[in-house]
Amino acid sequence: MAASMPCQDCVTGTLHGGTPSGKVITLHGLPAYVAEPPAGSPEGIVVIIPDAFGWELPNTRVLADSYAKKGNFRVYVPDFMDGHSVTPDLLTSMDKVMADDQGILGKILPGVRAASNFLPFMYYNRLAITKPRVFNFFIALRDNEAANLPVGTAGFCWGGKLVTLLCHDSEKAPNGKSLVDAGFTAHPSGLTLPDDVDSVRKPLSIANGTLDFQLTMPGVKQVQEIFEKKEKGRYEIVLYEGAKHGFAVRGNPKVERELKQGLEAEDQAVVWFTKWLGTSA
Repeated sequence: MAASMPCQDCVTGTLHGGTPSGKVITLHGLPAYVAEPPAGSPEGIVVIIPDAFGWELPNTRVLADSYAKKGNFRVYVPDFMDGHSVTPDLLTSMDKVMADDQGILGKILPGVRAASNFLPFMYYNRLAITKPRVFNFFIALRDNEAANLPVGTAGFCWGGKLVTLLCHDSEKAPNGKSLVDAGFTAHPSGLTLPDDVDSVRKPLSIANGTLDFQLTMPGVKQVQEIFEKKEKGRYEIVLYEGAKHGFAVRGNPKVERELKQGLEAEDQAVVWFTKWLGTSA
């Protein structure tokens, strides 16, 4: 990735037209979107750690609503970025930068806007800052709302690294419980292989496209080899043929293949959480 420009697949995609049905609250010091299960009493709690577009992206909130409805979970999408997410209008800026019919002059202004938007995101959301914020939230959650409920976490792109670290089970809540019981990540960014995956101890499911620029096919092979050595059934990586980075959140619903793969990744997460949150693995 060039120093002056965000990577294309990190900041391109489609802004969905769905209307979120949850509400915004403050939870353990962070603004958070919450989607409640239709049955009232949740089977467990799922915390979404989003991609660079953050907790306010409609796509992510609608996805939280789907998790809540399909799995009977309470789903939280906290602002782990402390207000420093990438703004959704960057999606249209990058469309102009990448468009074949745009001349050089037509690409310059959108390109400058894209860089000025993405570079602060990378600075303010580096791991040394965000990991303590995320882990402290889960510690508080486990000691309160999730004291008697299983906890899952789903991470996309930027959030995938943090989900993987949470699944290391390296820290405990004051009540002695693990911070999470299971994790799911789609197209995770920034993984250090093999260490990040080799250290995973909690059940983890990964959805990844065969054209992903972050977790490339050589990296996928490494993950597969690591998972094969671990306890059978607790770890999986599912490949989506022809899918690019971001497909599980920002795919174009008007393109049949992208819509289908986005829904399949959604169901992959729900099935995984239904399996493991029901057993408090």
